[in-house]
Amino acid sequence: MKALSIRWRLALWYAAAMAFVLIVFCVILLMLTRQQLLSRVDSALREESRELALELQLAPNRESVNEHLRLRFFRHDIYEFLVADDHGHLLFSSQGASQPHAKALSKATRADSSEYLSVKVGEEPIIRAMRQDIDGPIGKVTVLTFTSLAPVDADLRALLWLISALLPLAVMFALAGGYFLATRALAPVQEIVRIADSINISNLNRRIEVPNRHDELGQLAGTLNSLIARLEQAVEEIQRFTADASHELRTPLAVLRAEAESALRKPRTSEEYQQSLTTVVEEATRLGRLADQLLNLSRHDAGLTNLRRERLSVDALLLDIVEQLRPLAATRSITLNIGSMKSFEVIGDDLLLRQAIFNLADNAIKYTRKHGEVTVECEADTVGAQIRVIDTGIGIPYEHLPRVFERFYRVDPSRNTDIGGAGLGLAITRATVQLHGGSIEIDSKVNVGTTVTIRLPGASRLASVTQVPAYQ
Repeated sequence: MKALSIRWRLALWYAAAMAFVLIVFCVILLMLTRQQLLSRVDSALREESRELALELQLAPNRESVNEHLRLRFFRHDIYEFLVADDHGHLLFSSQGASQPHAKALSKATRADSSEYLSVKVGEEPIIRAMRQDIDGPIGKVTVLTFTSLAPVDADLRALLWLISALLPLAVMFALAGGYFLATRALAPVQEIVRIADSINISNLNRRIEVPNRHDELGQLAGTLNSLIARLEQAVEEIQRFTADASHELRTPLAVLRAEAESALRKPRTSEEYQQSLTTVVEEATRLGRLADQLLNLSRHDAGLTNLRRERLSVDALLLDIVEQLRPLAATRSITLNIGSMKSFEVIGDDLLLRQAIFNLADNAIKYTRKHGEVTVECEADTVGAQIRVIDTGIGIPYEHLPRVFERFYRVDPSRNTDIGGAGLGLAITRATVQLHGGSIEIDSKVNVGTTVTIRLPGASRLASVTQVPAYQ
């Protein structure tokens, strides 16, 4: 069975709620109307009973009661009267008060001492009676004044028929009104659906109009716009990544092809073949390194990096990296210093952290002019370790700092080509640091130098590391 739409469900709920309220209102109205009509009947009975009691006060003896009351109360269009002594003998009965009435009322008064009684006599409509005990010249007598409730029942039936006729109409109007209001309320949803359905990868720059940002639909539209914006950014990054990766792969492939074609074009000496093969090996190595970097980043993105959890001494790790890079720094006439070294332990993967910090120190050496300095230091506090790589190199312009950790991003493509590298080192470093629960930031000034700071939590604060996609 096909489920109803939200529009119809809202309309039906609205109609059901309205029907429930109307039914409760009608029931209360009927009860109050009946109570009001009975109250009017009781007031009239009280007035008639009071007049009959006044006449009884004028009767000189019991024998003259019937004759004294007969002139005024024997015939009455609405009310009937019964007067009995304290032994139950009838002293007076009006024309419409039959023996069954007397028996029924007598039985009811013995069972119920209430002033007002509702009594059913045979097949006749229910009668409403008032009982009044009077002490007068003729002694104690009981006066019963009663009337039929047929007019009251007729009025209630008329009101019930009116309610029965109007209630379905009211529910139908409520259903129609609920459907109209639901349609008006959900109209923006239809527009959101229409626009969202028309958005594809070719027009991710399109957005949903938000007429009112403060209501629920406005918040929904705003959330969808944020989602579309993130999708647009992700697609742009994928497209840029694809283009950059293609560009990086195309260059070494072109060199490989050119060298191979050149070697095959004509016979060469063994030295020339050796030189061509050397170039081929270098470009193949470059391709292999690029493929490894791309594979590492893909594993980080998918959360598939196998992180070995072991206690590492940060100062020992930094000292090993510095000793490993001293020959490279010496060939470039750069002084590689060891700054403040606080002993500190973290939990992580020795190989991954070593590669990340090695990338930072290697970049610092590559982008520092001759006779410059590169300093590696480590400070620690109760929170964690702060690893800094400080150089006196060419620096990075301020406007490029927010993007230096993006994949394939280069501040100056020409200088990267001269030095080598595909622009993936900092992206891999950031992914590795985030995978270890840390953070990385960079501060740089042109022609002054660059400082890269890595913050890692201590072993006591990070007993276990959760693998999450590191690159964002």
